[in-house]
Amino acid sequence: MRGTEPESSNRRFIGLQWKSFLWLSILLLSLSTAFYALNYYSLVSQFRAQRQAEVTSLRHHIRGLFTGNSDRLIRLGGALASVANLGDALYRRNPKHIAAAVADYASLRYELDLRQIELYTIDANLVGSWVQSGAEKLPDEYVRRAIKTVRKEERPLSLLYCQPTCLIYAFVPILSSGENVGVVALGQSIADFVIDFHLITGTDIALAVPANANVGSELPQWDVKMAALTDATRLTALLQHLSTLYPNPSELDHGRLVTWNNAHYDVNRVLLNEIIPDQSGFVVLISDVSQRLNDIRTALHDDMLIAIASILAAELILLYLIRVPLWRLGKLTQTLPLLAQGAYDQARNRFSSHRRKARFRDEIDFLYDSAITLSHQLEENSLALAAKNSELAKERDFIQGLLASAQVLVVTQTRHGIIRDGNHFAAMLTGYTPQQLYGRPFVDLIADDDAKQEVLKKLEALCNNGLRRMEHEHELVCKDRKRRRIVWVHTLLHQEYIDGTVVLSVGLDVSERVQAETRMRWLANHDPLTSLANRHRFIEDLTRAYEETVRTGDTAALLVFDLDHFKEVNDTSGHAAGDALLCMVADELRTRARSSDIIARLGGDEFAMLMPQTDSYGAETFAIHLNKRLTSTPFVFGDKRYRIGASIGIALLPQHGTNIQEVIANADLAMFEAKRAGRSCARIFADDQKQLQMLTQNVYWKDVLIQAMANEHLFFYYQPVVEAATGKTVHHEALLRLKMADGRIALPDEFLPSAERAGFNYDIDCYVVRATLKILLSDSKKRLSINLSTAALNHSGWTEMLAQAVNHQHLAPDRLIFEITETAVITDMEKARQITDAVTSLGFRFAVDDFGSGFSSLYYLKHLPVDYVKIDRSLIKDIVTDKGDRDFVRAITSMIHAYGKKIVGEGVEDGETLALLRDMGVDLIQGFYISHPRKDCSASLVKALPDCTHG
Repeated sequence: MRGTEPESSNRRFIGLQWKSFLWLSILLLSLSTAFYALNYYSLVSQFRAQRQAEVTSLRHHIRGLFTGNSDRLIRLGGALASVANLGDALYRRNPKHIAAAVADYASLRYELDLRQIELYTIDANLVGSWVQSGAEKLPDEYVRRAIKTVRKEERPLSLLYCQPTCLIYAFVPILSSGENVGVVALGQSIADFVIDFHLITGTDIALAVPANANVGSELPQWDVKMAALTDATRLTALLQHLSTLYPNPSELDHGRLVTWNNAHYDVNRVLLNEIIPDQSGFVVLISDVSQRLNDIRTALHDDMLIAIASILAAELILLYLIRVPLWRLGKLTQTLPLLAQGAYDQARNRFSSHRRKARFRDEIDFLYDSAITLSHQLEENSLALAAKNSELAKERDFIQGLLASAQVLVVTQTRHGIIRDGNHFAAMLTGYTPQQLYGRPFVDLIADDDAKQEVLKKLEALCNNGLRRMEHEHELVCKDRKRRRIVWVHTLLHQEYIDGTVVLSVGLDVSERVQAETRMRWLANHDPLTSLANRHRFIEDLTRAYEETVRTGDTAALLVFDLDHFKEVNDTSGHAAGDALLCMVADELRTRARSSDIIARLGGDEFAMLMPQTDSYGAETFAIHLNKRLTSTPFVFGDKRYRIGASIGIALLPQHGTNIQEVIANADLAMFEAKRAGRSCARIFADDQKQLQMLTQNVYWKDVLIQAMANEHLFFYYQPVVEAATGKTVHHEALLRLKMADGRIALPDEFLPSAERAGFNYDIDCYVVRATLKILLSDSKKRLSINLSTAALNHSGWTEMLAQAVNHQHLAPDRLIFEITETAVITDMEKARQITDAVTSLGFRFAVDDFGSGFSSLYYLKHLPVDYVKIDRSLIKDIVTDKGDRDFVRAITSMIHAYGKKIVGEGVEDGETLALLRDMGVDLIQGFYISHPRKDCSASLVKALPDCTHG
């Protein structure tokens, strides 16, 4: 049986070259991607680090600006207090001197860039002030709290106050005689501070202070008022956007990158209490980083282009480096399968042609050298293995022939009669599985209780007394309690095995042979399908009846029936329908026939009836009534209905022939006349009809066949003959076909009978042999079998073509098998033996066709060089349902195998029949279940059947 293809054969093939290129390309692409990602990460990290450093610097810078301005006001306050001798005036509480000092301060306000100057006593009483127009006076509570802090800490105090404009205030203590006698408060706008910061750093700044009842909130989300902006027009909208994105301004403490109006800003928040202690609010630092980010993108874009160009260049170089060595490896892999196929010389030639002859060699050259060395080793091992396998095959075939093929029971047992093993046939016959047979006493299989002890004693004597064999015959009781007659032969083995096996017992079932012989006697005289008499038996009865009518002068009638529309039933509903129709007609004939009438099925759809003591009127009346019955009762099979009838020819004994062959031929002619008259009718033979019919048929078919052979219109259809066990096609049977002038294909049954009557059979045989030899010589793979007529075994001239083909054209003779019928052999036994001996001496083989359809004598099987015996389809087609046919075929198989012949089962049309034939040991099978005849047989020489198994 053909091995199944490996699963991997269904997978898509991708060459190693492209796999390597693909994976290395992926690696390059991954590395480039990784480098690109690292570069991107590095640039972004650098940008963030720079921004972090810049923000830290900005924080220090803004803190320095606030501190610097605060220190300037404090120094200025101290200077003013000392220049105007303001401390002494406050100490003495001299209003005139205080007013004069304030007046002096007012004159200096423009030079000092001050918005507000106020003079307080140590008790927070205002004693003098100058306020620039538009500036708000400090609230009393605010002043008292500041003076209290200055008096308590005895140091100046800086504050920021934004109501509504933002001023930075410095409260400076005024000392006199070592005592704190008052406080001067100086206020300066922060606008210059904001402008200076923007000019120095290039960073926008927004000062946010908490909103209160007096000053509304400009950014409700943050609840702050923007006290100062470097660019109010642009930054107001941006701050609104920021307050929407980040409702909690603390989210800006660590910086945020914001995109706004196609620009990118880095935004950070600095709390005012980090600059001025206890001061609420914060400063927002806004840096435009669009250009820097664009520079990063440009750099990344350039890196990407460089990376892509590098990858492409690397891919081209990589493809070149991979392609050359892998091409050589590919040639090596394409050649290696030749080693598995046994083509060693061809493989070595390829290895040598692809091996480099350069000065410098590489690993692939060593691989080619190793492959050549391996081919020599494999060739030597293959030859040794083939020789060993041949020896093992002989031993295996011998053992399998004993255990599997032979239809005998084979068991092994110990010296105490305990069964250790049994072959398949033993298990099948007894009904026990091999596991159930194991350990069972052998005598338990013997039905006769009285004989069990006797058999056991003989087995012990066989083992203990050194006897070589022991025989006995008893009935065997099967698992289903049935009994079979078995002849046992026990042989002592050369040694006792580990499991105790020491005796080999072989049993031959002779019960079926008795039944088969009875069945054979019945089948030799009856048709298996209809149980009517067959042609052989009918000819004997007809001969006796003819002699009786000649002796007594009585008249008897011979009726030959041919069913109308039988081919239509077979073609449309299958052979099962045709068989059912034949059985129905047979039953109808039995019902209407008299007890003295003899009914037979001559073959196919042809029946015959012998009606003793009946004249033409009685025979014709019977035929008319039979046809009325058949035509009035349609044949139903499945869902189809058929109208049937019979064309009946009638001949009288002894009036219509000088012998029975002539009487039968005349009845056939009358039947053909009934067909031409419209079918479903009967005709009585007339002398003038005989001459016209014989002349017309013989002349017509002879002319047709002469033209057909001249124009090669005789050709073959092929039907395979396969091994039953494996499904392997052994050969094809070449079936003759005739192409008519109108294009119709005529079967042999139509033209061969007329050719035989015209003595034209030998010419057809020679044509068939020549055509077959031509086919075999043109195609060395074909193995064919062809059919020969009786004429071929009466004339030896055609054998010269065979000798010419073998000796001069070198034809292998085992490729051609000749099939002959039993009739051809029996006609002239001595002549047939001479011709078959001459043909087989050249190496050709013979097969007996249609065995079982006639007398089926075994004599010629023994005395003729026949290799194959083809059991007729009529015996095989019912073995599934008919136990008698099954037993008969099994008996025939055993006997033919005993003569060393192989058996071919014809007409296998279903799996059940195939399984039974395989179980019976039939060697070869043929039939529609395997294949219908077809025009061409060269497509495949092996067909694995779906249910073929080994063993």
